[in-house]
Amino acid sequence: MIRPCTRPSRPLVTLLRPGSRLLLGAACAMIALAGCGSQVAGRTAGHAQTASTTSPAASPRQRAEADAARIIAAFRRPPGAVRTGLIASLNSPAVEIGLTDVATKTRWWTVPGQPRAVLSWVRAHLPSGFTPDGSGSSTFRSSTGALVKSQGDAFALPPVPGVLPQRQLVVTAMPYRGQTALRTDAEVGWLPARPASERVPSGVRAVTVTPVFGLNRDARLDRLDRAFTVTDPARVARLVALADALTVFPPGAYACPASFGGAMRLAFLDHPGGHVLARFTAQYGGCGSVSVSIGGKAQPALSTYTTSGPLFQDRVLAIAGVRWPHQPSAPPEPGN
Repeated sequence: MIRPCTRPSRPLVTLLRPGSRLLLGAACAMIALAGCGSQVAGRTAGHAQTASTTSPAASPRQRAEADAARIIAAFRRPPGAVRTGLIASLNSPAVEIGLTDVATKTRWWTVPGQPRAVLSWVRAHLPSGFTPDGSGSSTFRSSTGALVKSQGDAFALPPVPGVLPQRQLVVTAMPYRGQTALRTDAEVGWLPARPASERVPSGVRAVTVTPVFGLNRDARLDRLDRAFTVTDPARVARLVALADALTVFPPGAYACPASFGGAMRLAFLDHPGGHVLARFTAQYGGCGSVSVSIGGKAQPALSTYTTSGPLFQDRVLAIAGVRWPHQPSAPPEPGN
């Protein structure tokens, strides 16, 4: 993402990348290149492997850092690009609207030509696996009072399920002394490892699933969603495995969809009607979090989004062979 300024600026336009939690922020009014280098980019540079090849035994943070290094190395530099040192006025920490755990790598370049043409070249020469993932721009006043425009494009790699939910390259261009100052940022968000203590205990023989109705109560529709208990050993084992496969809910602050209090509550029992070994409450709406209690002790929140795609609640119903016609707490359909 593009970092905020370390000195005041007055952005006139700031665009948010659609479908993303990362902000394309304003560039600073002053551009100060330090320690300019003499590396001239070749046309074949930037073919580094961008797939996540780090050993799965590495920690999520190590995998993110290794991925960020590969992404920044894979950037295909425009003809005539010269690697520079730091652009001091854009050296503040990352702005992160979603994930708080992000590994970053940053490089600066000067490139002949105008920013629009440079970004067009970059878009036409993306490393393998990257796809466009949004853009943004900012207009600000320089120290001389002139209006200066910075432009940025973001490009994404597919996530690594359960480990690296966001992998991207952000390229920012702005005018500089008749050329273009180009900034490249590799950003890889990583999820903390799920604590071992958050696994469903052994000995589960039944799972009771109960709808939780929130603010939008509708007796006619709510009665369609019935609580049920799964006792078939194979299905119980699949529900336990599904719960154990959920990932940690990403820490950070989010702008979430509305939640009306609806949820699915799962009680993992030592036998039908017996002692509750673990309780999972999966939120409908909102940001999709799952509150967890193991042996009566609260655990870190998990995410309802499974690595296979469908929501946790949908997977539960599919495994159980049960249908809930009306999502708990969902507003009634028009005409109902």
